[in-house]
Amino acid sequence: MRLFKAMVAAMLGMALAVSVAFAHTPDDTLVVADAIDDVVTLDPGEVGEVGGVLTSSQIYQSLLTFDVDDPTRIRGLLAESWAISPDGKTFTFKMNPKARFASGNPVTAWDAEFSLRRVIHLKSRSAFIIGQFGFSPDNVDDRIRALDDQTLVITLAETYSPSFLFYCLSSYMGAIVDSKIVKAQEVNGDYGNGWLKAQNSAGSGPFALSKWQPRVSILLTRNDNYWGEPAKVEHVLIRHVAESSAQRWLLETDEIDIANRLGPNDFDTLTNNPKLSIVHGRSGNIYYMGLNVRNQYLANPKVVEAMKYLVDYQGIVDTISRGTMEVHQTLVPNGFLGAIAYTPFSFNVEKAKAVLAEGGVSGEFSLDMVVWDTQPFTDFAKAIQATMAQAGVHINLQVIGGREWLERYRNHDLDIWLGLWGPDYPDPHSNAKAFAVNKQDAPDGSDSLADRFGWNAGRLSPDAMAAVREQDTAKRKAMYEAIQKVHTDTSPFIMMFQEVRKVGVSARVKGLMMGTTFADDRYWAVSK
Repeated sequence: MRLFKAMVAAMLGMALAVSVAFAHTPDDTLVVADAIDDVVTLDPGEVGEVGGVLTSSQIYQSLLTFDVDDPTRIRGLLAESWAISPDGKTFTFKMNPKARFASGNPVTAWDAEFSLRRVIHLKSRSAFIIGQFGFSPDNVDDRIRALDDQTLVITLAETYSPSFLFYCLSSYMGAIVDSKIVKAQEVNGDYGNGWLKAQNSAGSGPFALSKWQPRVSILLTRNDNYWGEPAKVEHVLIRHVAESSAQRWLLETDEIDIANRLGPNDFDTLTNNPKLSIVHGRSGNIYYMGLNVRNQYLANPKVVEAMKYLVDYQGIVDTISRGTMEVHQTLVPNGFLGAIAYTPFSFNVEKAKAVLAEGGVSGEFSLDMVVWDTQPFTDFAKAIQATMAQAGVHINLQVIGGREWLERYRNHDLDIWLGLWGPDYPDPHSNAKAFAVNKQDAPDGSDSLADRFGWNAGRLSPDAMAAVREQDTAKRKAMYEAIQKVHTDTSPFIMMFQEVRKVGVSARVKGLMMGTTFADDRYWAVSK
């Protein structure tokens, strides 16, 4: 296996070298430029960063999936069918007998049992997606059980909206691994994590991992044992290219096929190039600022409120983000159940100063903002720094690489985090759990962004949990609408923009499918 990988890497390297000479990417390789310096693992049981999730989604499959054009349509993938008990707590899945792993092994209920239990036993930071149903290392072996090769039973302690469970099982945390292969690689009870983390994969998807060079590239190779329609390209190479201008240049010179992080000026240029095109897609990504209320100034609700008036939301959309963002000030993205058009804040320096005075704040003060050193974060940060200063709020920018940016955020070692939240599945609870539920109300006791930034969400926390358990869709929708207004008005999160997804693509590329969440871009249907 290692020799094979070395040969693949060497051959691809030669192909890329030749492609530069001929100004042409290899016909059998899809070359994607993205910012992947945040990736720390490719184990599907603990992956969480954008680049890692995108990669994992090409390699692994889940029991269920949904239509990217209509996320309300949930369909079977590794599970062929399912049934729900009358009390809504027991879900029985029948496996798809056609499914095979890259090893050739059949995908069975035993693999699903092992994979879903494994997520909980690993206690990874992303385990909350499944753990929020009350699964723990102490009870998961009883509540997730294979009865035979074809039958998997999942038992919940409480009743939830069925679609909520289905969306969670369709997420990257629901990835099913080849248990025979992974168990053989276990070391000291690590569930094969050391083996899957960096250079190996054990999935049933269209591609397999060949090589990962951190902060450089990720190489995938077509899974020739794939049980579905084979991928149309032999390789996918994801290159780390952080600068939008560099991505555009590589696209224009035919050294990449897809540029995932272009800026508005880049798209203006592409419009006039007949060899290139722009592909549009849905996006649930929300750009926001998280304010750590452990800071003496940010602990004052009036300071937080004032800062919400010190962002020139529309100005940034009209200039920096032209055509790639829209103003969005609530926690549920447009397109999801319960989304509302509620934008109570606009840039108003005098209003901000008055609110600061109401809070007993006089004079100037400084706060540190942690920013990823890639676009659009750096331009957003500079614009916000300039407008905040007009009311005496001085922002010190700490512009750092992707890994450190995430470490600072996860360790809450900061005053302000300028970040991005992409929903893990297309259900409003993905965002409500993150931004409004405190760990004491989470069934698995997991930290949320509210906890991470030191905020007690009060009644919003149990209200959000009540919403996800509501069986009546109309009532559930109304509950999220009410939660959002209070959250926008009072939380230490400054919701700013929802992404309008666009990528630059070579005209040679056909069949690119872009998803609703950052996990759902699909490369296996691409041809050149």
